[in-house]
Amino acid sequence: MVIDVHGHAFSERFLHDLARTPIAGLQCSKEGGLFQVRHPGDERNKSTLDKHLYDMPYRLDGMRKRKIEKQFFGPQPFLLSWKGSAANVALSRALNKQSAEVAQDGEGLLEAMAVLALGEPDRAADELKRAVEDYGMRAAMIPSTAGGRPLDDAIFSPVFEMVERLGIMLFMHPTEMHTERYGHYLNHVLVGFPHETTLAVTRMIFEGFFERHPALKLILAHGGGNLAFLSGRLDAAYEATGWEADPYCRKYITKAPSAYLKDLYYDTCTLSEDSNRFLIEKMGANRVVFGTDYPFDIGDPEGRRSFPVLDSLPADQRELVARGNVIALLER
Repeated sequence: MVIDVHGHAFSERFLHDLARTPIAGLQCSKEGGLFQVRHPGDERNKSTLDKHLYDMPYRLDGMRKRKIEKQFFGPQPFLLSWKGSAANVALSRALNKQSAEVAQDGEGLLEAMAVLALGEPDRAADELKRAVEDYGMRAAMIPSTAGGRPLDDAIFSPVFEMVERLGIMLFMHPTEMHTERYGHYLNHVLVGFPHETTLAVTRMIFEGFFERHPALKLILAHGGGNLAFLSGRLDAAYEATGWEADPYCRKYITKAPSAYLKDLYYDTCTLSEDSNRFLIEKMGANRVVFGTDYPFDIGDPEGRRSFPVLDSLPADQRELVARGNVIALLER
């Protein structure tokens, strides 16, 4: 059996209601039989929702066939953060409510991840506590930045302190980059998403974020971007003493960057068997978790690039990656 830490879903009831009446400024319409949601902060931009985002019988049938015992899910990432802002309390509350409804109808196979109200930092901690208490949520999905503001900004300290007190898992999903350089060939997804995760976590390390929040249980989407491959470069900056040395690469941390990377978790949604094998070798089987990015095509919705790697591992390592690491995180 397998636990999938990386899925996306909507309640069809929520989308129908949203098409009739905008909720928290979020607008939706139905065109050509498919729902379209307008991006917060940019009403000219809209995303067509794949029907498998809200077709729960199809999802649950596929999960049973692939022996996936649980899937953690959140909304699409463009609802977490966008240019200049991020989800406020009203939006996060609406999204958390609809996600709880999806989980309730999920026949025990689906578990919702909360959306943090990072657009209202002074209220975000209390709103997260409410979501955990009202819906029993054990995880939250966070963006790579909050409207461009880095997560290591002190203004977000109260919400991350609340995350530590509640003991929930965090799943970082990168959000779209608002630059023309990523405007073609799906570069915002293919290159931009891994880059955003890499940049966000690198900054968090050097800014001492993980020193301040040592109890965080953070999982990174898409295999953590490029972090496993670049860990040596980060260590080189920490160790440098010559003319290229930057004292700020040592100022706020007490160990090499690669040591902080070994404290994080990485999903298997790299879209490459070779990359997954490297990730497990580099970070350890005790730091890798199964993730599909269901239902997206530029993901691994059926686990075709992850299951072969799982099945090639020794039994004890397979159990860790497939489900053991997540179970341990939830119990820690």
